[in-house]
Amino acid sequence: MPKLKEVNFWLVYIVVTILILTAAIFIFYYEWIINKNKYIESLTNFNKISVQNTISSFRNKESTLKILGENLLELDTLNNPENGRKIINDMKRVNKGIVAFGLARYDGQLILVSTLNNRDNLPNLMDDKLTAKSFEEARDSTSMKLGRTYYMENLAKWVIPLRMGIETKDGKIPLVMTAGVQVDGGDTVLNIKELPEDLKIQLIREDGYLQFENPVDDKYEKIYLKEFDFHILKKIDEIKEFTPEVFISNISNQKRLISVIYIEDYNLYSLVSVPFDVVTKDFNKKLIIAMILLFILLLILYFLFNFSIKIQNKTRDQLKYIANHDTLTGVYNRYSLNEEIKNRMEKKRNFYIFFLDLDNFKYINDNYGHLVGDKLLKEVARRLKARLFKRDYIARNAGDEFIILIDERDEETVRTIAKKILDIFSNNFRIDDIEVFTGVSIGISKYSKNKTTTSELLNQADMALYKAKEHKNSYVIFSKAIYGNTKEIVQIETELRQAIAREEFSLVYQPKINSKTNKIVGVEALIRWYNLKLGFVSPEKFIKIAEKSGIINDIGEYVIKQAQKDIKDVWAQTNEEFTLSVNVSPRQLVSIKEMNRFKKLILNSNFPNDKFMIEITENIFLGDVKGIILFLNTIKSYNISISLDDFGTGYSSLSILSKLPITELKIDKSFIHDMFLNEENMKLVKSIVNIGKDINLEVVAEGVEEQNELKLLESFGCDIYQGYYFSKPLSKEELIEFIKNKI
Repeated sequence: MPKLKEVNFWLVYIVVTILILTAAIFIFYYEWIINKNKYIESLTNFNKISVQNTISSFRNKESTLKILGENLLELDTLNNPENGRKIINDMKRVNKGIVAFGLARYDGQLILVSTLNNRDNLPNLMDDKLTAKSFEEARDSTSMKLGRTYYMENLAKWVIPLRMGIETKDGKIPLVMTAGVQVDGGDTVLNIKELPEDLKIQLIREDGYLQFENPVDDKYEKIYLKEFDFHILKKIDEIKEFTPEVFISNISNQKRLISVIYIEDYNLYSLVSVPFDVVTKDFNKKLIIAMILLFILLLILYFLFNFSIKIQNKTRDQLKYIANHDTLTGVYNRYSLNEEIKNRMEKKRNFYIFFLDLDNFKYINDNYGHLVGDKLLKEVARRLKARLFKRDYIARNAGDEFIILIDERDEETVRTIAKKILDIFSNNFRIDDIEVFTGVSIGISKYSKNKTTTSELLNQADMALYKAKEHKNSYVIFSKAIYGNTKEIVQIETELRQAIAREEFSLVYQPKINSKTNKIVGVEALIRWYNLKLGFVSPEKFIKIAEKSGIINDIGEYVIKQAQKDIKDVWAQTNEEFTLSVNVSPRQLVSIKEMNRFKKLILNSNFPNDKFMIEITENIFLGDVKGIILFLNTIKSYNISISLDDFGTGYSSLSILSKLPITELKIDKSFIHDMFLNEENMKLVKSIVNIGKDINLEVVAEGVEEQNELKLLESFGCDIYQGYYFSKPLSKEELIEFIKNKI
């Protein structure tokens, strides 16, 4: 019998040991992957920053070359080079990263260099093989081209040559601007003052030569005058879009972890790398400690005879965990939450309830499927657990709702915690190969040893959440004022649902005036609402509620139909035709279903497409940008115009502006009113006008109220205006009289 027991013991020990060793190997491998991914993520993020800095730096220099070249062209520097001496030297002084500016003729002959007063021995850039190719590309293009990095003997510096053709009004390119960016100044290209230890940044040209490297481990001649490693270049050449790739390879006989991003604008590869032994160093320390602990564990295991009891205990704990936790996210479930609240109330423990509701979650579920939605909820729970304290109680209430119990702290600390939770959602979520954005709205209520029930406490947090949802990605602490405000919102929403049937809406039209001809070129339809119970309700208030409740789609349909009917009547009575503009809410394009409804509404009307314009705001791009742009291109293909309203106040940028199929750009009235506050505001408005003109857009200034505003805008080249200086918003009848008086 003893012998049999001994055999059974060793059999159990061997089985358990094998399981532990297998698990240990898996854990070690998993830890290694985590450790490696940490460096991969860090390298990728740093490379993205490096790429953005590179693009920003080169675009800044491209703008500088264009402005300088146009000024030199106006000074007739091509025929009289000395006319541009002062301006080119001044520009050199204010651009510290540029060692020299130069001006060359179309044949490549330099005729003016900022740092050289003697023009007799200036070289011809077409005579040097290091400069000829980039110069030849630049002289037939108005976009900036990068030449190979080379040693500039006249200045005794290694530089990146920049070249850009300058076009005259008749489309000819008589001269080429050139500049040299210093590469041995440390921060002149990427504007990074100090690199993290062991990190290396490289910019590689498509022809295989290095454009820039920091830090430099060898002589510049060996770096910039020989082709890059062929095997690495062949591998990174497959990356032709702004999608980071990370791989391991040798650079200068050193094994390195390399992040690569392709910069399409300048045909460059951005490489950020770190020695691979740095990646393994931290893991090796953990591995040694883990191996020692594993050895100790196996020794201890030898003395554990009550194996079955421990298994039973483990099973009991798992069942308890399942009963109290949400199976999807791993946080506490609603049953456990109610028990915890009840327990805290019984113990008279003061605490706060944070009621979280994800923004845009329905959009993500509808467009990417519930599997992506479930993975997003899991990632949200993971971030919450990682960011909050262990004593903070996190539970999933239902759907995309989470509830957090926070032990009583002062209100300032509560606000800090709320901001910390909001910060969790500042970065996008990557689900498989999809990158999605969701914010969070937070309602907060407080239990303080009174007779508040669980339902009352949750209801207070829910009302605060409703208030926070008005602005999204924000938090609100419950107060009595919120209770009253919530009742008002509910009342407005209730009345809104009957407003169309009761014919409570009306439309007014604000004219767009061409100041040169003093004629009306279009009108913008604006909605007004008067309710017998609520009185006049401002659009700023009821539009937000309509968007949140989904009523905006019916209101938008009403506005389009009624506005088209009104304007056709105006045309008939005035014998004047002009464009009708109608504002489109982001909610009207939130899904494929709503887009199709909107398109069907427009195309089935008998209003001429070429006289109809939709106005969108930059907020429309918070969702699926690619899908929205594709839809707008479809709308434009039907000869319907598109206007970008309130430009500069939302989420679009110059990079996306060029991709939009818009025909009109409207400057927000806040910019117009701030023009005279300081010179920077004035320059900003002028720049917006120039941007619109440069990409062939009609530029409209909103909110023009004073003559001095009009005069300044006319000097900038803006021709179309809206504002009280010309006319307030008019009813259909007032609009008819207004047009007749203009005629």
